[in-house]
Amino acid sequence: MPIPSSGSHNLNAQLRRRDFLRAMVPLALSMCGCQTSVTNTTPDGESFLPPLRPGMDTVQLDIVYVERDAEDPLLSQLVWDDIDQVGTVDLKTRSKLREYGFRVGLVGMTPPRTLQRLLGLKNDLTDAAGTSRHTDLIGRRTFLPSGGTTSIQTSMPAPRVKVQLPGSEEEKVLENAHGVLQAELERLQDGWVRLHLMPELHHGLAQLRPVAGRTEFQYEGGQHIEQLRDLEFTVTMNVGEMLVISADSSSAGKLGETFFVNRNAQRPRRYMVAIRLTDMKKIHPLYEE
Repeated sequence: MPIPSSGSHNLNAQLRRRDFLRAMVPLALSMCGCQTSVTNTTPDGESFLPPLRPGMDTVQLDIVYVERDAEDPLLSQLVWDDIDQVGTVDLKTRSKLREYGFRVGLVGMTPPRTLQRLLGLKNDLTDAAGTSRHTDLIGRRTFLPSGGTTSIQTSMPAPRVKVQLPGSEEEKVLENAHGVLQAELERLQDGWVRLHLMPELHHGLAQLRPVAGRTEFQYEGGQHIEQLRDLEFTVTMNVGEMLVISADSSSAGKLGETFFVNRNAQRPRRYMVAIRLTDMKKIHPLYEE
């Protein structure tokens, strides 16, 4: 079997990164007050189709991804000094997440300065040494009804990772693996939602596999999925609040690093996901007493 050259390895890594960026559907960060949409247009500049309007019961989530150097102190440590992690989830769940290298926090409508710098809301993007540091921002906007779900990929696929899953005493070797947060939205009342998130590890080759449905098995295309139910957590959010998920500098060798750190690139990268509850329609009753 021929051995691939380092050039082909770098090319494959670049292609995987390009596909990852495309999958996230880049958009302008809505927290700046701007709203953008992408539509197909005719040569005259008019859209082929009228824009889709979200239903009255839908909730708008803006999902933003931050990518920086793996050892950047702003993302690996400093930002977590300013984010509320105590009131986000219960103590038992928070301790379990920290044990496996995950950091979860909730911020209000005015993010702390460190998070603003990571999200590009400030121009003085610097590291601890005072030098400029480039930030890569990508994201997507999604509209979900109550009970709706969406998948959030947290990092690029790694050719080979060794992880210890919750409830397992031995490490497991996974190929072509990447982390996914499976999110389900539950509408509570006007202005409030509950967001259920379950970490998953997707690995192996994509092919048709039997998947358990509500009443029967169905065949769906995709990779093997390791559902980490022991690390499932729920967050209650108000309109304007933002949920931040990543791994800190102490996550080396832990499961959280598999989700949020890519050490297969020429320069290792660290990722963060910010989920903002941007808008939700008010549902007025037909009759009032």
